Amino acid sequence: MKYINKDDLASIIQERLMNESIALAPDADINDDVIVNDVEQKVIDLAESYIAGKYDTALIFADTPIRNGVLVQIIASIVVYRCVRRNAARKVPEDYILLYNSAIKDLERIQSGAILLTNCPVLTKPDGTQVSPLWGNTTNKDFFI
Repeated sequence: MKYINKDDLASIIQERLMNESIALAPDADINDDVIVNDVEQKVIDLAESYIAGKYDTALIFADTPIRNGVLVQIIASIVVYRCVRRNAARKVPEDYILLYNSAIKDLERIQSGAILLTNCPVLTKPDGTQVSPLWGNTTNKDFFI
């Protein structure tokens, strides 16, 4: 795993349940760790898509990542949800669904600036000033130009 480790997953789900969620058939030619690594990479890509406009994700998720407790919890929660869902698409316990929804809301809060990631580098311009996010509103309630 690149950003999280087994202890992070164990803080959310019992190791035995996690192992059962990712277990393959005994004759499968793929390792269980490959599945978790693949799921984690997809979750990291999801997290990057939310926070890339505000934080330097290349540094945060580099080969030696900058671990932040909030991001670790978010990524671990989504990894657990996706691993459990992988084997039980219609039988995912409500606890894991709540964890997943909470993690996505936290990513949205990070994106909006309501949650700040400490110890994580923000995007900066070449002159060293912080990049301000762009936003706008194109609604025209009065229907005139």
